[in-house]
Amino acid sequence: FGRVETANAVVQAINSAEQTCREEGNCLEKGDWDGAVGWNWGGKDRCDPSDPRCGVNGVLGEGPIAAPVPPVVSKVTHVVELVCTIGREEDGVLRIGLYGEACPESVTTLLSFLTLPGLVTGSRLMLEDGYGSVSAPVTMAKGYGLLNAIIPNERLVFGIASQANAFARARGLSKAGDNFEPQPRPPQTQTEVSPRNHDAAGLISIPGDGLGYATKGGDDDGVFEDAFEITATAVPSMDKSNRKVVGQIMDDASMAFLARLSSLPTRKGIKGVIPGQNSGPPLLKVAVKDISVTK
Repeated sequence: FGRVETANAVVQAINSAEQTCREEGNCLEKGDWDGAVGWNWGGKDRCDPSDPRCGVNGVLGEGPIAAPVPPVVSKVTHVVELVCTIGREEDGVLRIGLYGEACPESVTTLLSFLTLPGLVTGSRLMLEDGYGSVSAPVTMAKGYGLLNAIIPNERLVFGIASQANAFARARGLSKAGDNFEPQPRPPQTQTEVSPRNHDAAGLISIPGDGLGYATKGGDDDGVFEDAFEITATAVPSMDKSNRKVVGQIMDDASMAFLARLSSLPTRKGIKGVIPGQNSGPPLLKVAVKDISVTK
C-alpha cells in the first residue's frame, strides 16, 4: 500500500502544479507541458467530451445555455440547413438564413461553396482531363466541410482546411498529386456593406473582402479554411476587423445546437497557456455531413 499512496501523492502534486501554472499563465516557463495543453492531468480528471456538460477545459459543468434567436434585420432570401455530426453518435442542425438582397454577390459565392457542383474560381479547363493539371470545384457538400476551430463561447470557424485533401478523399486517393491545382480566391466583394454589426449570437460572418480572404497571401490550398464564422455571442471586435454579416441562425433549436458546438472541448495545444488564446479545433471531429438550401 505504501507504493500506491506514494504514487497517489505524486499525481495529486502534479495535478496541483498544473492547475497553478495555468492560473498563473506560466506553464511553458515552468516546463509543465500537461498544464500547457489545457487539460486536467490524467485521464480520470477529464470529462467525456461527448457529454454536453463537458466544457472547453475538460471540466464537467452545467451545460451550455442557448442565446435567443437574433432579430431579422435584412431580407432572408435563402435558408440553408447544415447537418453536423459531433464525433460518431451526435447530430444537430444549424438552420441559417442568408441576406441575399443586402449582400447578393457574397451570398451567391457562399451558396456555390456550400452546394454542388461547387465553387469554381480558376480556369475551367483544369476540370477536364488532358491539360497537365487537375482541379475540382471547392465545396462543403458531401461531407467535406468541417468545424475547423472553436473560439470557446465566442464563435465557430467553418470551412475546408485543404482542397488537396478533399480532392484526394473524393477520389479514394492517398494524396492529390503534384499536378493538383486548388481553386484560388474569388473576386473581392468589398463594395458590399454589412447590413448589421456583430452584436448578437447566431450571426453568419465572412471576411469584408469576401470568401477566402480571412488570411492574406499564402498557398491557395487553404484559403477556404476560415470560409465563414458563426458568432456565439456579441463580438464587437469583428466589426473592427473588416468582417461583414451575411446571414443569421433562424430558430431556437439551431441556437441550442450552436451553444453546444461553441462549448465543445478543444485541442488547444500551446495556445492554451497564452491568456485569451484558448481556441483550437474541437477535440471530437465535427463534420458537416449534409447541406440543403431552400428559398
